[in-house]
Amino acid sequence: MADVPSHCGIVTVIDGHPVTLAWLGSVHGHRTRSLGVEHFGQTGTLADLYRHLGIDAQGIVKAAQALTPGRLLRHLRAV
Repeated sequence: MADVPSHCGIVTVIDGHPVTLAWLGSVHGHRTRSLGVEHFGQTGTLADLYRHLGIDAQGIVKAAQALTPGRLLRHLRAV
């Protein structure tokens, strides 16, 4: 992480609790947005659950946007 410039933000994504990877930003003081599963018990398809939990492609883009000043990022379209 020492080679990552300090002005860069880090988005972590895990199919588990977000705290698992949240510590990565503290290694060298990077701003971090950690995404993951905070509530359990929902049922549905994997795509539906990832969307609900905010760990699908759109959720990741939104998290990166929150860390990125300036021009909006182009949102992905589901294939």
